[in-house]
Amino acid sequence: MKRVSIDTTYRVAQGTVRLSITIGDAQIGGSVVHLGDRELAIGDISNLTIGTGSALKGQTLSIKSVVTDTNDATNRTSVSYRLTGGKTDQSFSQTATVDEDGDSVVYRATVSLT
Repeated sequence: MKRVSIDTTYRVAQGTVRLSITIGDAQIGGSVVHLGDRELAIGDISNLTIGTGSALKGQTLSIKSVVTDTNDATNRTSVSYRLTGGKTDQSFSQTATVDEDGDSVVYRATVSLT
């Protein structure tokens, strides 16, 4: 099973920080989101409230997504992340191509909240 990871930072502000995750390329997948040691959500993530800026500063958001290749037209997989409510909205994505039809990719994202 392939593994892909990314480390990034997100500058919080006074507002409520939210996270959305999109599994791309017509593949299927799900995610688990942790803030520090606390699990926030499992499954499809859309507009998940992470918390308020001042309370989040200095914490780490950890995301694990598993994407399985089910699209017969391509072996490409991707995950896109969107954070809102901080100093500026931020999007980032990861891609990987599986070797065989039906294979899965484990995506990990670590976001330092500053």
